[in-house]
Amino acid sequence: MLYRRFPRIPEKEISVLGFGMMRLPLKKDTNEIDYEQTKAMVKNAFDNGINYFDTAYPYHGGKSEVVLGKAVKELGIRDKIYIADKMPLWDVKKQDDLQRIFDEQLKRLGTDYIDFYLLHAMNAERWQQVKDLQILSFIRQLKSSGKIKHIGFSFHDSPDAFKTIIDGFPMWEFCQVQYNYMDRDAADLIAYAAKNEIGSIVMEPLRGGLLAQPPKPVLDIFAAASKPRMPAEWGLRWVWENQNVVVALSGMSAPEQMVMNIATACAGHPNSLPNAQLDTVKKASEWFNSRVKVPCTGCNYCSPCPKKIAISDIFREWNRLSLNGHLEATGNAKSAAYSDILKSGRGVDQCVECRLCEGYCPQKIQIPDLLKVAHSAMQ
Repeated sequence: MLYRRFPRIPEKEISVLGFGMMRLPLKKDTNEIDYEQTKAMVKNAFDNGINYFDTAYPYHGGKSEVVLGKAVKELGIRDKIYIADKMPLWDVKKQDDLQRIFDEQLKRLGTDYIDFYLLHAMNAERWQQVKDLQILSFIRQLKSSGKIKHIGFSFHDSPDAFKTIIDGFPMWEFCQVQYNYMDRDAADLIAYAAKNEIGSIVMEPLRGGLLAQPPKPVLDIFAAASKPRMPAEWGLRWVWENQNVVVALSGMSAPEQMVMNIATACAGHPNSLPNAQLDTVKKASEWFNSRVKVPCTGCNYCSPCPKKIAISDIFREWNRLSLNGHLEATGNAKSAAYSDILKSGRGVDQCVECRLCEGYCPQKIQIPDLLKVAHSAMQ
């Protein structure tokens, strides 16, 4: 395993690969986390040098924190790893909510401190909320008391909003942004953070798994390269090419994914890909970006929908049809998978356009509007 350091936290070595706990393995035909498999993956991660474990209050309906805490306790590794957790700002309506939520997180994790604590999904609107409710004062107090060790934020918004947030608080030690070979613009955010001696964590390095399982045209692009690699390896190596990226989080949901990503991480040096290989990745990026219909990563922050609409499943199927060329002639293609969703009562026909989902979407997708387009395309 390779390690990097945050500029403002030079005393800590962080594994370049972090275990994201948002897409944990599930028991068959359920939404229940498979604890034994998850524990085995946590152990495998630790045994192979991963020391950064990222969870959040809403992941898996609040169960991600619980499962991580239980596994860490049973494995006896709490003082050997770093746990990252996040304050869900959308659930903070008044100052009292801050302490209540934080105490609940400590209880779920079974710990008395959190190593890396983030304000979750920051944007311009939430930055104003942070100031109005004096949330930074609360965070400072947590650090002073030793309840958290390091302060950061995750981000989804414009470059101007990012700069305002970076400039607005002198105690930021790290930030977290979405960065992959499809979402290249975040390189400017990472560079601005680095200019301010703030290291970056990368989320969605494989775009919710999309880049790990590309369609045949992208596989052909990679196969023609001078150095053939598996798709996930191309994606991760491209992210680690950036020397200002400290750790890339991978939401690994199967042991074989972890084995492959750990092997890739051992070669994840910055500035190590020759220009010919960077050109290969650029070709793959251009192919994807010309065909993806909606930038949904399947994070499911929009769930549960009051009408139980399977938002991320619908968008995933729409993208699949487009990426596999089924929409090229007319823009429409009958989808058996979407027909099943409709029959189950979770289709777009149930949407009442309450738009609650839009407020939670970190990608700022106009969900009801695009659901209508997807519905028409797959009928």
